[in-house]
Amino acid sequence: MPRSAASQAIQQTAGRTWRALRALAWTLAASAAALVTGAAPAQNPAAATAAAPTSIAFYYGPNPPLADLQAFDVAVVEPAFVRDPAARTRSAANGAHQLFAYVSLGEVQPSRPYYKQMPPGLLKGDNAAWGSRVIDQTAPGWRDFFLDKIVAPLWAQGWRGFFLDTLDSYQLFAKTDAERAAQTQAMIATLHEFKRRYPEAKLILNRGFELFPDVAPLTYAVAAESLYRGYDAGRRSYGAVTDNDRAWLSGQLRTIRDRYRLPAIAIDYVDPFQPGARALARETAKKISADGFLPWVADGTLMSMGVSSVELVPRNVLVLLDVAQGDDLHTTEAQRFLGIQLNHLGLRYEFREVGREGLPTEPLAGRYAGVVTWFRSGTDHQRLGPWIGQRIKEGVPVAIFNAFGFQMTKLSAGMLGLTSFSAPAPEQLEVTQADSELMGFETKPRVDRTQLELVRLTDPAAKSLLRMKDGRNNIYDAAAIMPWGGFALAPFATTTLQVMDPPRWVLQPMLFLKRALRLPAIPVPDVTTEGGRRIQTSHLDGDGFPSKAEYPGSPFAVEVLQREIWDRYRFPVTVSVVEGELSPQGVYPQLSAQTTALARKMFTLPYVEPASHSFSHPFNWADAMYDTRTADINQMDGDASRTLDIPNYKFNLQREIKGSMDYINKTLLPPGKKAEVFLWTGNCVPPPEAIAQTYLDGFLNMNGGDTMITRSRNTWTDIAAQGVRKQGWYQVFAPNQDENVYTGNWTGPFYGFERAIESYELTGEPVRFKAVDIYYHFYAGTKPASVAALHKIHRWAEAQPFTRLYVSQYIRKVIDFENTSIARTADGTLVYRTGEYLRTLRIPADAPDVDLSQPGIAGIAPGPSGRYLITSAGEVRIRQRSSSEQSDASPALP
Repeated sequence: MPRSAASQAIQQTAGRTWRALRALAWTLAASAAALVTGAAPAQNPAAATAAAPTSIAFYYGPNPPLADLQAFDVAVVEPAFVRDPAARTRSAANGAHQLFAYVSLGEVQPSRPYYKQMPPGLLKGDNAAWGSRVIDQTAPGWRDFFLDKIVAPLWAQGWRGFFLDTLDSYQLFAKTDAERAAQTQAMIATLHEFKRRYPEAKLILNRGFELFPDVAPLTYAVAAESLYRGYDAGRRSYGAVTDNDRAWLSGQLRTIRDRYRLPAIAIDYVDPFQPGARALARETAKKISADGFLPWVADGTLMSMGVSSVELVPRNVLVLLDVAQGDDLHTTEAQRFLGIQLNHLGLRYEFREVGREGLPTEPLAGRYAGVVTWFRSGTDHQRLGPWIGQRIKEGVPVAIFNAFGFQMTKLSAGMLGLTSFSAPAPEQLEVTQADSELMGFETKPRVDRTQLELVRLTDPAAKSLLRMKDGRNNIYDAAAIMPWGGFALAPFATTTLQVMDPPRWVLQPMLFLKRALRLPAIPVPDVTTEGGRRIQTSHLDGDGFPSKAEYPGSPFAVEVLQREIWDRYRFPVTVSVVEGELSPQGVYPQLSAQTTALARKMFTLPYVEPASHSFSHPFNWADAMYDTRTADINQMDGDASRTLDIPNYKFNLQREIKGSMDYINKTLLPPGKKAEVFLWTGNCVPPPEAIAQTYLDGFLNMNGGDTMITRSRNTWTDIAAQGVRKQGWYQVFAPNQDENVYTGNWTGPFYGFERAIESYELTGEPVRFKAVDIYYHFYAGTKPASVAALHKIHRWAEAQPFTRLYVSQYIRKVIDFENTSIARTADGTLVYRTGEYLRTLRIPADAPDVDLSQPGIAGIAPGPSGRYLITSAGEVRIRQRSSSEQSDASPALP
């Protein structure tokens, strides 16, 4: 079958002659078994002790979509591309999902790291179709090498499931019955030794029919390729399997299923780029299921999201953009403006910098809900137009914002259902048609002759959202919903009215995305709500812990906050400290004894969760890490230096994160408490390596995001996403901004933080975008005006029916959101799998009712932007009701 991407793809090499030989070997083995067992169905201990999978996936490409793959009971992946398989298994739906490592027993690719370590004499022949070497199973030393050098490292990494491939490759060189028998006996012995050393291992065999019945007690499942449709790797072609071949293979799989009581898996192949590929994959999977086998139908290299007995409902969006030199994904328009819209629609997203990374080459259908692009006007990626054309053929919706991103030609325009034309710059331009529902959302469309794209619709199935006409009667379409998705060009997506104003949406972005991406009306995961009520958290960045307050006796700010706020309201609050402000080696050694004692007392409070705000408080993480100086003094709270001026300290990433966490855990906390949250400092724009370090050290991370919507800045462009993913590592954003921003970078007015209530209200209704987070610093306790603002905010929050959580609980919900999978069964049931912290699904207002009698559904509650389904399990099955079905009486919550 296809080799994993780490060792190049492969496909089955068995031809009709090989199948005849297998049939002979199987007949001999079955006859021998009948003499011993009387031909009774074999009892299989492996099958009896392990729950049989009901769905399976194979994905050999790099960067496997692990969150999506958890939709399947078993997913076989290339182990080189997965860092911690045990963590993935634990986190997914109470262990319902298992990752299996691809391992080749019969062949080896020269690109494998262990290839050069193999003892001489092991290799005997070649598989020219895949550029691999075939292994002599009888060679001295092979069994120990396989188990010691290949399997043992995988076991140590946490792998407990193994998919053993190329079990019949020996037939490339073994030509006599005696030679073949020697190879099979050697392989049987290897598998027995495998299970003796690792009795907990689960083994899926690719074919290996001739090894039965000897290996039946060792086997978890058996797979075979090309029951209905196959792939010829040498010719890179796809085709239907002959009736004779299908009958033979079907017989083998039925024997595995019926005699040995093992799951039988059929892997078939469909060209992902042929017209109707997805429908053909579904049809093929349905046939395989009807035959009583587990299906997986995907592309010939197994680098796409195929179809099993369930099909993934994709909730990932690929966002194409460019990031200017010196900028960060954090500050791009796509991240700032689209992130929260995608999140609210239940989608996660990943970025692709086209200028730096190029365009993906693998199939996207089935894995992505769609592609979104946001390029600056004038951008010309020459390969982007044909690439989008390929996605249209593949059936993947595309939503284009701001600019097409490539030079429009007659060919590319025709592909998109447009015509491109030439015209002199118009002296007069007027809007002749604007969709009342999607255009003019936060401000009316205003014509701009300098940003005019000379295109108009030709596809009769398209719907123009904004049409203009010039004095020569030329028609321009600047926004439209298309059969393939949609586009909204500058300045009709967002526009800036005045220099000091934030950008505002001309387009209604959420409705546009929903229609352009053809999103289904189904329940979506939600991190704003718990138990039917809006979530409220509170956290403090550690800045200013040694500050003295402007109160009689000059108490420390922490003393004022404890007396005035924490003890009075007793909300759960996550409080961090900057080690460099407290420790004797820091910037205030003369105060260390006092501040350390106060910190220890603070962390004994039962409602205080400890966290770190770093060692030296980097102001600009990129500058500190890469020894550059790009920080803007106006953005750095009046200090453009890299970190606090700590004597004899040179920035060290491990010292900032793990070092500061160790300091807190070992010197400040009482028994029973542990710090596990790291709160970003300064500009809160950490490079990917810094985000990765928090995960590698086992900590949660949060901060950043810049949600700043108020009644005077009432625009969705001022609502940040739940976080940002950089090179695979996810930074969780704070739900709201801190008091520093509301007080003019702490220059006044110092009561300004009270305006955060406006932000909480505007992110709660009419659309509940965000949880409430009361986010401030220690220095907020230094001034009576800022303390008064804190009182006002806490009194407001106290009066609300909130579910109050610690920041760590909120962060885990966001991470669960990123890792939630949705699949659809053959009867239309939706299967949601998530971690142990996210327990809310939001039913959009336009979605059908759901059957509330299903296990794992605890209740339902109304909300401002839909109904909130309260769940009680990591896996929930939801059946949406048709319009003819009546809603059951449901356990509603207030």
